[in-house]
Amino acid sequence: MNIFLALSFQANEKIRYKDFVVSDTNIIGLTEKGKLIFFDKEYRKKTESIDTPSKAVLLTKNRLGEIVVVDEKKRVNKYIKDKKTWKQIANTKTNIFGVLFDSENICYIITEDGIENTKSKKRYFPNNLLNHQINYMNKWGKPYTYFIDKNNRIWIGFGYGEWGGNIFIFDTKKGEFLTPNFGKFAIELLPIKSFFETNDNVFVSSGLQHMMTSGIIIKFDNINATEFYESNSDWSRSQGKDNINNRIEGEYIGPATFNKFNNSIYYYSQEGIKKGKLDRDLSKKENWELVIKPKLHWEYGQPDAIGSPMNVLKLEILDENKLIFLSQNDGIGLFNGKELIMLK
Repeated sequence: MNIFLALSFQANEKIRYKDFVVSDTNIIGLTEKGKLIFFDKEYRKKTESIDTPSKAVLLTKNRLGEIVVVDEKKRVNKYIKDKKTWKQIANTKTNIFGVLFDSENICYIITEDGIENTKSKKRYFPNNLLNHQINYMNKWGKPYTYFIDKNNRIWIGFGYGEWGGNIFIFDTKKGEFLTPNFGKFAIELLPIKSFFETNDNVFVSSGLQHMMTSGIIIKFDNINATEFYESNSDWSRSQGKDNINNRIEGEYIGPATFNKFNNSIYYYSQEGIKKGKLDRDLSKKENWELVIKPKLHWEYGQPDAIGSPMNVLKLEILDENKLIFLSQNDGIGLFNGKELIMLK
């Protein structure tokens, strides 16, 4: 597929980031080596790095804006900025895949054997799978993405490449899993890439590159799915003298998010970062506007599909015109509305 010919073999020599969080003044990146690096949000320069109790493997922040990491010893620690020390807030004997905080700042950890409320110590595991090609026996693998909505429901998304994906919704207040209604959509065809929330709905983005390329954004009314935007590969017959069949590529949709400052949805695909205002018909491609097409490296090879893994892993909005994204190979991208700065 021609969009992925710019493969990155030199990228292994660069600093790679696993995640980032944004504070009032800083962008904090987590490197693959487990280090936290601080960038000044205004001047985009490295300012400091801080040591963690042990190698950090996950990074997030709680509802108070405090930095939280999971270390390689399966401990959840928050950073006490004034004292420049770390405080352990949870630990477990099983692998931790994610950390989330509800509206009361109660910590939930996603582990290999379920979701744990670290205050009550109760752990929950689903007994209903939407994708019947995949079987779990009291354990699941690492999710691709996770999210907690304004109703304190945790959304967990998996991607299995050509075998689609899975979505689990956990109601933290009821302490139970909810079963989403996908209607006409086959979860067996939807590797999940991200969740995000507008004022009224939760949305899911999905993209697949396997033989052909496709992407979709689905809107949830409560837990009922409806189509929002879809882009599939298609064949069209050229009008040239050779009468050759040419394939029109769909969009390989990755992370998506909502910009509350301009009431628009943003998503990334191989065509770049696009935005669409919610007062337009966003089921039509022509109503999406290209914001920027960053020049990023792709890698070839996925364990569960032919082609390239998604090369942008996270997308967040800073204000009406500024956004930030996490690339697979090229660092953290900060776009201020006029220029793109890659933080490395």
